[in-house]
Amino acid sequence: MSQLWHWESTFDALRNRDFRWLWVGRLASSATFEMSGVAQGWLVYQLTGSALALGWVGSGWSISTLLLSLYGGVICDRVEKRNVLLWTRAAMGLNALVLALLISFGSIQVWHLAASSLFTGVMFSFLMPAQQAIIPELVDRRTLLNAIALDAIGMGLMGIFCASLAGVMIETIGVQGVYYAMAGFYAVALFSLSKLRRTGRGCPSANSVWCDAGEGLSYLWRSPSLLAVMGLALSRVLFAMPYRTLMPKYAEEVLGFGATGLGLLLAAPGFGATLGSLAVAAMGDLRGKGRLFLSAGMVMGLALVLFAAVRLQALVFFFLIIVGAAGNVCMVTNTTLLQANTPAQVRGRVMSIYLMLWGLTPLGTLPAGAVADRIGVPWVVGAQGILVILAFAGMFFLRGEVRRME
Repeated sequence: MSQLWHWESTFDALRNRDFRWLWVGRLASSATFEMSGVAQGWLVYQLTGSALALGWVGSGWSISTLLLSLYGGVICDRVEKRNVLLWTRAAMGLNALVLALLISFGSIQVWHLAASSLFTGVMFSFLMPAQQAIIPELVDRRTLLNAIALDAIGMGLMGIFCASLAGVMIETIGVQGVYYAMAGFYAVALFSLSKLRRTGRGCPSANSVWCDAGEGLSYLWRSPSLLAVMGLALSRVLFAMPYRTLMPKYAEEVLGFGATGLGLLLAAPGFGATLGSLAVAAMGDLRGKGRLFLSAGMVMGLALVLFAAVRLQALVFFFLIIVGAAGNVCMVTNTTLLQANTPAQVRGRVMSIYLMLWGLTPLGTLPAGAVADRIGVPWVVGAQGILVILAFAGMFFLRGEVRRME
């Protein structure tokens, strides 16, 4: 056990001054993501009462991400990533403020939320490749896994506190208060990102954007192991993530929860995610990253099946915690394998392809929402959990080179 866990090195990457500021900004922006998930889901369901509406409104950011993220990755490889992070965060803060004002004046409509989702996807197309690709520019390879795990810990901490906080705020001061708070968090993120030093790692190119985009796709196609990791990331997007979109319907119809209960349900995976990421951070420069990645995926799928099968509230929260823990271990190792095995000059483009997969979310959420309206959320989530297990187990036993990746 002493060879696996190195608790004294759990926060190694935070000794790096620039990564500390990046991490603070990530905390603030993760808070907005979690609060938006609760507020938008609650608003859409109150306005429509439909699981399908939850799916199509949430799909707006996925569609724009799918269409633009590869372009965003090319830009990310060409310019200073710090500037990309600053401009996109500023735009998203303005978007949150506009929604808050619309709600305050009683003018909010479903199409406003759909348009906001679409705009958020456009910003994510540029922000996320920069957010991911800048980490290896700030830390060395030895602390890369630790840095990515700490990044995920920040997301998990915000999932615990801010999802619950958003539910309480909706029932006490109104949903507009959530969006005003999000605008404030974006201001904190902007301040912390302004403290980052310029890395000067942008690589201007004389080629067209689409020529450079093709180079990133070609590199991935010639790397079977990375392609397999991307395929498993797609299975997570299609089958392991839609349960969050369906949670408002599950909370009300299965458990009889209101907004506070919904916030607690969405906070449970955040708590688990924090525990999982802390464990990975304490492993240091772990050997066997590929094996851990595949094992975590199988556990995540099993936890989804068990969550769908139980009705006892304590067990519902327990299995959601396991989903969050295994999901974050899977995500951290997935991201680390991609970044550590990709050359710096194409890293932004490869990470943008990884982000593109999230643009395929509607292929999971829309059918899931439509079917859930007919047969119920638990049946849909259980079936998706089984598909996740099959995908990761198949790769574990059939693709040894993925299992041996570092």
